[in-house]
Amino acid sequence: MNTLIKKSKSIYYGWYILAAAIVLLTYQSVAFVYGMTAFMTPMAVSMGWTYAQISLAVTIRGVEVGALDPIAGIVIDRWPARRLMILGTIVFTAGVLLLSRATSLWVFYLSYIIMGLGGTFSFSMVPQTILARWFKKNIGKVSGILSMGFSIGGIFVPFIVTGIQAYGWRDMMMYLAFGTLILGLPLSLVFRDRPEDYGMLADGAVPVDTEVIHREPTMTFRQVLKIRAFWLIGLAGMLQMLAVHALTIHIVPYLGSLGMNSTTAALSVTIFSAVALGIRLLYGFLADVIAKKYLMVISCGISAIALVMLSALDGKSFTAMVVFSVVYAFGVAGSSALRVPILRDYFGAGNFGTVFGWISVFTVIGGVTGAPLAGWVYDARGTYFPIWLVFAGLCALAVVFLLMLPTPVVNKPPKLIAVK
Repeated sequence: MNTLIKKSKSIYYGWYILAAAIVLLTYQSVAFVYGMTAFMTPMAVSMGWTYAQISLAVTIRGVEVGALDPIAGIVIDRWPARRLMILGTIVFTAGVLLLSRATSLWVFYLSYIIMGLGGTFSFSMVPQTILARWFKKNIGKVSGILSMGFSIGGIFVPFIVTGIQAYGWRDMMMYLAFGTLILGLPLSLVFRDRPEDYGMLADGAVPVDTEVIHREPTMTFRQVLKIRAFWLIGLAGMLQMLAVHALTIHIVPYLGSLGMNSTTAALSVTIFSAVALGIRLLYGFLADVIAKKYLMVISCGISAIALVMLSALDGKSFTAMVVFSVVYAFGVAGSSALRVPILRDYFGAGNFGTVFGWISVFTVIGGVTGAPLAGWVYDARGTYFPIWLVFAGLCALAVVFLLMLPTPVVNKPPKLIAVK
């Protein structure tokens, strides 16, 4: 006998959570991910800092986030999401305000530490963990839609460049800080912990028998550590993130070193972000019908090809820059769209926050290593060569790890347990 039915009249509340998460992640992407590449040169010129010194802030923040994510994952599995979102938004805003007033490197680095503490909850861990609880069958679509927020952010990089030119990097950063607070606080109120708390099940299903609740298979973290998939997914994500994060931070300075002006260089970010919008959504929809590891293989493989193309750019051909940007979009689009779906497939939703926190350590290591490494190569050699070829090789190695993934074993029918 089928014990579940689908809601047909009201809109499933999980979609409201998704909408709030998209707005938050889009703004964060505009201002503090893709937008940061526009701040690098003005900061370096006004403060006399090198690209490596500026990139080190990203490393410090990443190391902090890497240390916090496992703890944050455990906290998210136990504390109310709304409370964590509000607290994270306030702390993150304080860090950005401090960054806008920084006059020394130690204050600059401190601001990134504060931003990392707040952003771990308000932009990173909480939204994706909560969505993994509210969706199962549609988690690929949801993750693909959510990841579009990152691409939307890249489209607005030229506006960040224009704002910096008009107001200076300090005032522009301050305005972005206030924007975080204005958007973040009301949207934090939308988040809810679990659908079961409101008489609903994942994807909007409800039990015919109200005395029955849903319980998915769960594993302890010690059990997770013994699964080969945990290490393979983590290592593959780390290798791809080395390249993705370094390129996100350094693409404008790199193209500038080839002779492009900052506005044209920023257009590359706009192009691959715009193209990646639809590609992220495509990855998400395909993830609900195709084995996710093969989609990740495609993502890493195309990323490797794009990085080889990037290394061959001469800075004179606008067409070559556009072609690279389009190809890179097909690769990078899968890096965030597929992470949550594949983890939910292999480890379930019961302790998703904890698993997601620990797997994030791998991607954080990649993120904090890639950007300063690229900056160091440029500072030492006066050119970015051959760092993009090195990153291409690491993406190819990620493909090998992904092909070694076994078939998921926790993606089985849910248990229905009587409420006492």
